[in-house]
Amino acid sequence: MSMTNIEPTHRAEPPSESESEQMEAAFQAALEQLPPNTGLSHAVRERARALFEVGWISGVRTGHTGPALAGVPLPPETFSEALASLAARSQDSGPGIGQLVSYHGTHQRAWGRYWVTGIERQFSRWGREYVLYRLSEYRGGVFVTALSGVHVESITALPRYWQRSTL
Repeated sequence: MSMTNIEPTHRAEPPSESESEQMEAAFQAALEQLPPNTGLSHAVRERARALFEVGWISGVRTGHTGPALAGVPLPPETFSEALASLAARSQDSGPGIGQLVSYHGTHQRAWGRYWVTGIERQFSRWGREYVLYRLSEYRGGVFVTALSGVHVESITALPRYWQRSTL
């Protein structure tokens, strides 16, 4: 056998329907273990789902998911730490809808804390994507827009997400 021509002994196969169903159930069970205010963006969850799928299906095919199938869940802090790390490394790790942010942009009179109530993705004339945020105050039971068209460089995400019970 030549060391320059290494051929796989098995052909890669896509996940079977039952592997996908098992993975989805396990992924949802792991997500349910996270604290309710985790605030992970959709993009981060989808990246996590893809990584989880690779691990899960590898485990199924090698026979190492027995404990998980027997009801021994992944420790929540392990899954939470992995998702937090993924969120931190994600390009999409800017603030999410309903997150509290500190505004420190060019409008000094508006400096303060606001809730993100809108996110808009646009393209520059050079074809580069950028994100604009709508920031609001919560007054009299409704969100009132305070700033719009805010660039990510003008805000700092805070670890708090809007919940009616926390106001």
